[in-house]
Amino acid sequence: MAKTAASTNRSPWLAVLIKHHFWLLSLVVPLVLLPSLLLARGLLTSQIGVVRDKIKGHISALQNVRKIPQHPNSSWANDIDTSTMRVKRETFAEWRKFWDSQQSIRVWPESLGEDFVKATQSLKPDGKLSPRLLERYQNNVRSLVRALPDRMKVEEAMGDLTGAGQLQPRPQPSVAPDMMRPGVGPGVMVPEAPAHVATWTPENQRRIYQSFDWDRRPSTAKVLLAQEELWVYEVLCDVVAGVNKSATGPHNAAIASINELSVGYPAAEDNPGGANGSRLTRKLPRGAVDPMSGLPPDMMAPGTPGASGGRPPNPRFSGIQTGGPGAVGPGSVSPETAPAVDPDEELRNWVYVDFSGKPLTAAELAAAVDSQMVHLMPFVLRVVIDQRQIDALLVGMASAVIPIDVRQVRINAGSSAQPGQSAPMGPVPVGTSGVGRMYDVTLELRGTVGLATPPNENTVGLEVGEGDAPAPVDAGDKAALAPKAAVLHRSSRWRIPS
Repeated sequence: MAKTAASTNRSPWLAVLIKHHFWLLSLVVPLVLLPSLLLARGLLTSQIGVVRDKIKGHISALQNVRKIPQHPNSSWANDIDTSTMRVKRETFAEWRKFWDSQQSIRVWPESLGEDFVKATQSLKPDGKLSPRLLERYQNNVRSLVRALPDRMKVEEAMGDLTGAGQLQPRPQPSVAPDMMRPGVGPGVMVPEAPAHVATWTPENQRRIYQSFDWDRRPSTAKVLLAQEELWVYEVLCDVVAGVNKSATGPHNAAIASINELSVGYPAAEDNPGGANGSRLTRKLPRGAVDPMSGLPPDMMAPGTPGASGGRPPNPRFSGIQTGGPGAVGPGSVSPETAPAVDPDEELRNWVYVDFSGKPLTAAELAAAVDSQMVHLMPFVLRVVIDQRQIDALLVGMASAVIPIDVRQVRINAGSSAQPGQSAPMGPVPVGTSGVGRMYDVTLELRGTVGLATPPNENTVGLEVGEGDAPAPVDAGDKAALAPKAAVLHRSSRWRIPS
């Protein structure tokens, strides 16, 4: 009875649910599963899109590679090696051509002897000349330097110093009878035509001469560097002579006076082109204080324009006063406190500059990549010139047998002004002949002379003898084949025949 009662107490809805549960579940299950399926399908679609984009990216990258005429592979690597070798050989060929172009100035004087010339021509980079040849150059170089004034048709004031420290006087021009000049009778003595068309300050000549006047036998490095400077002096003298070639005397010479001519160490500037400060000078009373530096002119700190200091020593110019604005005297390093250095290395201090004009020490010169193929030797030329002939002088510099780069052109730049004092300005009223030359100005030129160095195959990455082989033709000089992918998409009328 209890079981029957419990059965009768069940809800009619439960009975219906039990009876029709299959149909009811068939309605509920889709309502639950469909949102889940839609959500899963959306996630799957997004993942498929990401993977599809990656596949398309890889396919596009592969197609770009196929479009490259010479994409990286073994053949491409061979072409790169061939191109590199071609560039090395072409570079070495240009280097050798530059070296050969200056052969005309690298002529050792015949007065040194045929054996000396042969020894220098066959000298290896680290080779040494024999003591006998070094002494011969020491004894002959003085006469070579004394020939410089004659190249410019100026009076030589170098000479040999006498015991009193004075230069031996130069013989005066002789006079000779002139039988051909109209109005001059027989036996009348008239002066010969002037042999000198300009003047060269004796102080500057003496300074150059002293740098070649050695009391001890020089080293091979000293001889080579000195002769290189002598070649540069000869080129600059020839430029001046070329400007004055049409002159018949001091009255009509384009360049009336050479106040300074220096190359190498004496011409190097610690402040090239005023890079570290203004090149303008101010006139200050004696004992006055510079308002910009707070110091009197004679106490300006090293590195200040016009102040001395910071110049490394060079044995060839120790005790020789260097001159000119921007140039400084011997270095302030005391010989007692200076470290021991190879004298041959010190000979290269500040003889050359880099492409910005900064002087290079021997260590900087050896480490500079730009100095492997060319050495830039600084120079300064200060002259009194007819201002109408300045262009002719600059043209002469530009057309010289070796590259001369004029970097500074200063007109009426005083040569005797001290730091903190102004230089005399205005045209020079009187020329060397004593006749007024109203167009004269003081002109200062500063720049560099490009000197080729001996070609070295190892410097450009070649083995000995590889520089003589002809440069190979690499794949870059061949016509590139059209990529296959591009050919397939062309129209039929532009299709390349097979």
